[in-house]
Amino acid sequence: MLSDAMKANLVLLSEGALPAEATWQERREAYDSLSEVFPGLPEVRCEEIDLGGVPGLRYIPPGADESRAIFYMHGGGYCIGSQKSHAMIVTHLAVEAGCPVLFPLYRLSPEHPFPVPAEDCIQAWKAALEQGLDPARTGFAGDSTGGGLVFVVSQAARDRGLALPACVVAISPWTDMEGTGTWRSGDPERDAFLTPGELDMFVEGYLGPDGNRRDVLAAPIHGSFHGLPPFLIQASRTELLYDDAVSLAAALEEAGNAPVLELAGEGTPHVWHHMVPDVPESVASIKSAGAFLTRFTKI
Repeated sequence: MLSDAMKANLVLLSEGALPAEATWQERREAYDSLSEVFPGLPEVRCEEIDLGGVPGLRYIPPGADESRAIFYMHGGGYCIGSQKSHAMIVTHLAVEAGCPVLFPLYRLSPEHPFPVPAEDCIQAWKAALEQGLDPARTGFAGDSTGGGLVFVVSQAARDRGLALPACVVAISPWTDMEGTGTWRSGDPERDAFLTPGELDMFVEGYLGPDGNRRDVLAAPIHGSFHGLPPFLIQASRTELLYDDAVSLAAALEEAGNAPVLELAGEGTPHVWHHMVPDVPESVASIKSAGAFLTRFTKI
């Protein structure tokens, strides 16, 4: 049963939906405005960093264990999203895990189409390793598009001879650009945070009309899942991308790497983690993600 706080915020989400003709700039501003309702924690210090030419941010919670880190890739369909839209998630995750969070500011589509966002994240990870980041004490995390990017960068790191992180957290991951699961065939109003039309728009913005919807740098569900680290996958039973999460869990299990799959209750929207600290379901999921990351990086 959903909490009263969750129900109230679902009403606000439905009332704030943008029209289909909204521009990319309007969509970016609307997404960033989440920080006005759910701000980041002020006690978490933020500093600018350079990750091999990819700009980024480093979030340091009070009393941080500087020997560990989280490498976080944000969501937004490759076309929207920033430190503003995700300040609440990354600052709470930094506090829960007790270590810094690295946040690459990868370039966005459609201005920078495929494969630029993915390659920016791969380059940022490579640079972080070259700068001395210990992969055995670092975990990947990401939501939605970022939940896909944690697979993209993990698969690319393995195939390109880069070190892999100790563990990975995928929040409401999006890894199927064809929409073979619930986001095309399911109820289009099942998710208060995301619509099929928006996903189609993101695919078009990222890949263009003729891009390969099965390229593993865009759709890692079509890649290999062998030799990857332990995974925690968090998704909602009713969110639009539910099938992506279940398919990923099955692919990992088939590769001999059964993940922890946490499914939120009926009515929970895509990336409900944005609603911390007001919504208890969001707080619980952030705490679980932080505990998983701590378990595998605190060696």
